[in-house]
Amino acid sequence: MNSRTLLNRLAILLAVMAGFVEPGSTHAAPPQEGLILWLDASEIDGDALPDGAISRWTDKSGRGNHVIQETAERRPTFSKDAWDGHPAVHFDGDDLLVAEKFAGLATGDRPFHILIVMRGSANSSHTAQRLIDLNSRDVATGEFPKRAGLWVGYQQGRKKLRIGIQNGDEGEGQSEAWNDQPTLIEAVYTGEQAFALHVNGRREQRAVFNGTHFLGFQPHVSLALGQHFGQVDAKDSYFEGDIAEVLVYDRGLTATEQYETGQYLTKKYALKTDFRPIPQFERDIRPILAAHCQDCHGGDVREAELDLRTVSDMLRGGQAGPVIVRGFPDRSEIVAMIETGKMPPDEDNPLSVDELRMLRDWIEADAPSKESIVLTADVTNITAEQRQHWAYQMLNVEKPPSVDATDRIENDIDRFVVAKLEEHNLQLSPPADRTTLIRRVYFDLIGLPPTPAEIDAFLSDAGPGAYERLVDRLLGSEHFGERWGRHWLDIVGYVDMFGSDNDAAIIKPLNGKWRYRDYVIQAFNTDKPFDRFLVEQLAGDELYDWKSAEAFTPEMLECLIATGFLLSANDDTDQNELNTPDVRHHVVQRTSELVANSLLALTLQCAKCHDHKYDALPQADYYRLQAVFAPAFNVRHWVVSTGKARADVPDAVKTEIDNINQQADAEIAKLTQQEAAIRAQVRQTVYDKKLTALPDAVRDAAKTAIATPVEKRSDAQKQLAAQYKTQLNVTAEEIEAALSDEHRQQCALIAQQIAKQQSSKRAYGTIQHVHESHPPPPTYVLRRGNYLQPGLEVQPGLFSILESPSTEESQTVAAAGNSSGRRLALARQLTNRDKLSGQYVARVIVNRFWQQVFGRGIVATSDNFGVAGAAPSHPELLDWLTSEFLRSGWRAKPIIKQMVMSHAYRQAAVLTPEMAAAEMADPENALLWRMNLRRLDSEYVRDAILASSGKLDRSLFGEFIPVDVRPDGMVVIKKAGLPTPTYQWRRSIYVLARRNYHLTMLRIFDQPIVARNCTQREPSAVVTQALTLLHDDFVLEQAAFFAERLAAHKTTTEQIAAAYRIALGRLPTEEETRWCAELLQRQAERFRTDEKNAEQADQLALAQLCKVLFNTNEFLYVR
Repeated sequence: MNSRTLLNRLAILLAVMAGFVEPGSTHAAPPQEGLILWLDASEIDGDALPDGAISRWTDKSGRGNHVIQETAERRPTFSKDAWDGHPAVHFDGDDLLVAEKFAGLATGDRPFHILIVMRGSANSSHTAQRLIDLNSRDVATGEFPKRAGLWVGYQQGRKKLRIGIQNGDEGEGQSEAWNDQPTLIEAVYTGEQAFALHVNGRREQRAVFNGTHFLGFQPHVSLALGQHFGQVDAKDSYFEGDIAEVLVYDRGLTATEQYETGQYLTKKYALKTDFRPIPQFERDIRPILAAHCQDCHGGDVREAELDLRTVSDMLRGGQAGPVIVRGFPDRSEIVAMIETGKMPPDEDNPLSVDELRMLRDWIEADAPSKESIVLTADVTNITAEQRQHWAYQMLNVEKPPSVDATDRIENDIDRFVVAKLEEHNLQLSPPADRTTLIRRVYFDLIGLPPTPAEIDAFLSDAGPGAYERLVDRLLGSEHFGERWGRHWLDIVGYVDMFGSDNDAAIIKPLNGKWRYRDYVIQAFNTDKPFDRFLVEQLAGDELYDWKSAEAFTPEMLECLIATGFLLSANDDTDQNELNTPDVRHHVVQRTSELVANSLLALTLQCAKCHDHKYDALPQADYYRLQAVFAPAFNVRHWVVSTGKARADVPDAVKTEIDNINQQADAEIAKLTQQEAAIRAQVRQTVYDKKLTALPDAVRDAAKTAIATPVEKRSDAQKQLAAQYKTQLNVTAEEIEAALSDEHRQQCALIAQQIAKQQSSKRAYGTIQHVHESHPPPPTYVLRRGNYLQPGLEVQPGLFSILESPSTEESQTVAAAGNSSGRRLALARQLTNRDKLSGQYVARVIVNRFWQQVFGRGIVATSDNFGVAGAAPSHPELLDWLTSEFLRSGWRAKPIIKQMVMSHAYRQAAVLTPEMAAAEMADPENALLWRMNLRRLDSEYVRDAILASSGKLDRSLFGEFIPVDVRPDGMVVIKKAGLPTPTYQWRRSIYVLARRNYHLTMLRIFDQPIVARNCTQREPSAVVTQALTLLHDDFVLEQAAFFAERLAAHKTTTEQIAAAYRIALGRLPTEEETRWCAELLQRQAERFRTDEKNAEQADQLALAQLCKVLFNTNEFLYVR
């Protein structure tokens, strides 16, 4: 006798001794693992009262989930012989048993398996019976959250087994289970909205809830047997019949466990069931396949790359994909091919009816096998040819080339540019004039125009190194981070909102999200090394054990805020109707896609459903990257979009502060009541004096009339109240004047105590962050991207093309706290300068720096480094710049400085007749024979207007500037409630960032719609831009302020000169001065005819000139 047989017999013997199985039975007791409720009528004994009523049915699971009924008229009764000598608990249509706090069900979208032996009345008039009910409850309010519980019963009088979500979807079986016959029903929920219903061993339904989904259990779950919990008055939903045994598991039973438990209950209650032995692959299925299929699909012959020798091979499948879908024979390709006669091709060797039935039974039972199933997807199918793509090469750093045109070489960047130009017989353009250059470098480095004083200082500095000193000062400016941080926020798709933002009037900002924006600005200002910058954003929560910290260090808090990078994906799960598995999966997928595009410049969406059409991105790679983020965005333990906020102090400190503040508030309330009592006493005294002054004949009647509620006053009382109300009214001023010295001292003391209590209160802020709270869930390749069709499991990792084909790179690292370390491992891999992955990321970053400085990336498609993207115009320069970036310690400022110090950057942008040949040879200026002319981004148009008007508030950081949507659809700054008068005029990076409904001024100038992210803005030139600059309220207001600023200059000529210098950074020509003077004269005359005095007319005319300057190309473009 082998050890397995011995153990099986020992288990049976122990079960018999425990009374779980009748002697002689070959079926063991129900499995104990995960059993959280076991009610057995055969062991009631002392649970029944003398009259047979059941006040308590004891739970045998050991979890203490006893069901009780304290109300006598609601108690079911015990029957020793409910059918064929079997005991049961009888529910006569107004009975129920409850477990107010049901233990064992974990919170969230958790599986369970319910088995109940019952006999339901076929003649009951109740049309919506509930056999068992599991419902979440808010203990504080007593309310039942919608879609946070499930029930089993029937509906609409159909008597067919049904499972339903509280206030949500339902699923129904096929046959009537309420038929006056003892019946075994099973309701199985496996998570992610998937459920199954079984009646007497037959599976009658296996589907998913579709629409109003189950949102998961909350911490407090209540159970009711025979009715909905808490609905004793809902007569139509009471169960009528008998219940003999109830088993509830916090997991789904395996097919074998289900069969064995079914056999146990069948024998115990003499049920008529259809449980069939579960086929095993090795014993039952492999011989069938060997006889009919493996000549072509096994061993040395594997047609269509399909091997049917192991379950793993069948799940992996061949050219057409997996051939079995566990649990679903009708979805399995092998069944379809056999039943349609397409396979096996030999007509003389078809499967018999019994063989086909066994194959279907085996698949329906989840294809059990003794083998250790290997479901890991193969991601090694990257060809050598695919690895030859330029972006997938290690850096090839060459020495800057020698060139002939050395007169225009400022640094090594110019050598690469000039060398490429000389290959095409082209050359760099002459340098731009200094007034053009200072305006260019100001906008490119800090996003603001230079002031006249700053222009004068630069123009007057004739010494060597003047331009470099200017560049260094701008790189050190606190506004550098605002300009370059705005670019990064575009890349990551930053918004202050949560959800789709599909309704202009509904504005839903995430509390504290703006602190990520400030983190980014500060990171650029301090020139935080980019490798650290990326690690903090991907896995800042995994760098420190912040959950155990007694206090957050600045570094801890900064790293938590940095993870806001991962909260850019559209997430509508704050709405119950959209907190569904498909939306949850979508959020995880969109997050990984955003990471891929923002850091790797790859478009990943294609690989969600199939291998990427162009790039070396197998579908398995898509889900490997998703697996990195799965622990933080766990679809089984979902945290809704509004649930990622936390205090910027440890939880214990927050609790302490909350307690201190609550105590202070309570004391303040008591003190306020004391002061109110003093003033009420004084008021009564004043009132009594006024009442005494009334004539005796009306005094009592008037007092009664005024004390009587308005709606209850008689006509006479209404007249009296109207006549004497004012005379008897006591004002706050009268009370104050009537206070005695003692009262005043008491009130003053109370005020001091209130102030003391207010000063004792402490505060904390709110941040948005990402962290992990549960073990990592498995991640599967989803067939056609459908979460309901999981395929092979994948392990977390980066794209195979970016990993060395000869080494296995670790996908986890030791993380602080109890986090999985998956994101930290990815972050380390992406910032490893010695690996292709790190060099690839550095290339992407440097290319985008170049794009911001020159208006076009060395790789023009800065969002796509794949095969379908553009090839680099200067590949050697890109690799050299990347190596310089890495050599500087991943710092942005040194490499940006090299770019703006080059002659390529300082050259003229305006086309001249001498450039005609160059324009013909390179019309897109890819070779950079001149500087690119660039339209200001939307934020810098608004900021430049504010700078010109003199109203720009240059303060850094802080909460967003709110916006409002007017009835006409215009989105404007919401001025009410701003902390300071100038808050509305802060830089545009601080304006509330929405997905779709931007500030109109910004939208008109191409503020991107943030459906995903934006690596490169696409400027337009449309008539609405000119109309906005002529008629928008903001522009009109700022033009008026600009005119007031110009009014300080005495003469018209001085005013025109000042306007040009402030708005355009240069003096006007004589012709421009003449034109502007004529404009001012005409406009002033027009305004004088509108009954304005001369001074007002001149001022309005100046405002018109300011509008004209705002509308010039020179104002809107960087030359």
